[in-house]
Amino acid sequence: MKFEAVTLDMAILDFPTAAEITALHGAPLRSLADTGTEAVAGIVGTSAERVRARLTKTAGVKHLQAADDEDLRECLRVLRCWLTDPASYTSSGATPKIRRPEGIGQLPVPRTVKHAHGDMTCGLCADPVKAGDVVGRMRNPKDRLFVPMGWLCAHCLYERREKPRRRDVVLRIFHHFFASSAAGLNAHECDVLRIWLTETEAPAASSAWREEPLNGTLARLETSVTEGKGTTWIPMPTSCTIISALLDAPGSSEAETAILGAVAQHLNEWKTNPRGIEARRYGTGPRYRAAVLNATDRPTVLSVRGGPFDLHHTPSSVTETADAVDSTQ
Repeated sequence: MKFEAVTLDMAILDFPTAAEITALHGAPLRSLADTGTEAVAGIVGTSAERVRARLTKTAGVKHLQAADDEDLRECLRVLRCWLTDPASYTSSGATPKIRRPEGIGQLPVPRTVKHAHGDMTCGLCADPVKAGDVVGRMRNPKDRLFVPMGWLCAHCLYERREKPRRRDVVLRIFHHFFASSAAGLNAHECDVLRIWLTETEAPAASSAWREEPLNGTLARLETSVTEGKGTTWIPMPTSCTIISALLDAPGSSEAETAILGAVAQHLNEWKTNPRGIEARRYGTGPRYRAAVLNATDRPTVLSVRGGPFDLHHTPSSVTETADAVDSTQ
């Protein structure tokens, strides 16, 4: 095949759409990265090696051999952009400059930050991301218990602990439980949760609250806010009660209700194992939960992203030790 003879229509004819790229896994991603690189080389009149070098830099990938599925998907989005608009191959996008929060709201420095080359959804909160929006990836977790997160939106990269939304708090509870840990919330997150639990009488009237009153938890949340604590630990049984109580709270947005429902569904699946996963193969911890999540017959925004994700990091500051947690409410 002579690349010089390739036309634009020929090059993009069989290249996957944005939706198809999102659904691809494994070997096809790597194969398409090679095919797309050669097609772009033919269109712009340069070598595949030069295109590959520009691709890794533009996609924020160190090298393709070590790229995971999430990085390869972004490579395909970049290649599709170049195939659709060859002039974009020579344009150099500036690296986004974003102020990182300080103190208890600060998150680790991302591995890479860039402008998205195509539409996608955030790998943590599932919000839509448009081409041109700021996206990035965190460094791979050192603890192999955790799974690397995909491409995150700017909020999840920088602001989810300084300006947490209700969904951010629910996600934190979910992934802490997934990793067999109590939920560690900072003062900002405690304030969001405290308000959510008390702005109406519905949570306190729920059967979950009546079975395990959350009055003591509310007091601890209030103390965390007042003292600006970096971490306040919420035991997992209490976190499950909170999720159940909030499901009965009116006024939650559609997105909040959806994620609460998804968490409640997966908590129940981990308890009942409806698909009959062989627990002896995985134990009873995160590997078992990941297997149950992967086998669910009702996929959610949580199950398709997997986990557990490492949401445990927090800067050194005023922190309530896990030993100090009073699980009696």
